[in-house]
Amino acid sequence: MRLWTVQHRAVLESLEDAGELVGDWERITVRNHRACYEAMAAEMARRGLDCGGRPPVWAWEGPDTRDNRVALAAELLLCPQTPQEYARYVVLDLDVPDEAVLLSSYGRWNDFMAAIVMGEGPPDMDWSIDRDELNGMQACLARVSAGWVLGSRPLEPFRPEDEPEEEDEETGP
Repeated sequence: MRLWTVQHRAVLESLEDAGELVGDWERITVRNHRACYEAMAAEMARRGLDCGGRPPVWAWEGPDTRDNRVALAAELLLCPQTPQEYARYVVLDLDVPDEAVLLSSYGRWNDFMAAIVMGEGPPDMDWSIDRDELNGMQACLARVSAGWVLGSRPLEPFRPEDEPEEEDEETGP
């Protein structure tokens, strides 16, 4: 399955040295998300994907398209502002065995996280995926093997000038 993920540049060294990338609680920047990530890791374990007590590694379905879709998603999640902040990250294009991936709805995941973070208690997460959500799927991995990496590149900012122009809808003379 083709996936892409945005990771800190130091991950490239980890992939070279250790041959794999695994989650690390110390790298979770929003501390109140831990309970949410633990719920994801528990669901992964139920499906035979053991994170070994670590948080999952997040990715997105599809290849790295090198376009604004990837840049926009990364900016919404990481909020880089300066060239130096962008330089901290790389986009990895992956080819992962299907059995190593848990796909779920990103929209439902956000609702689930919001309920936990807002103190509403742990809601039931609906792990199914509807046909209309196929473009809103997140992929969680217990690890990323160096052998799954097809390529890497620096994260680049969203480029409005690369967006297709809307066509004029006027018709007739």
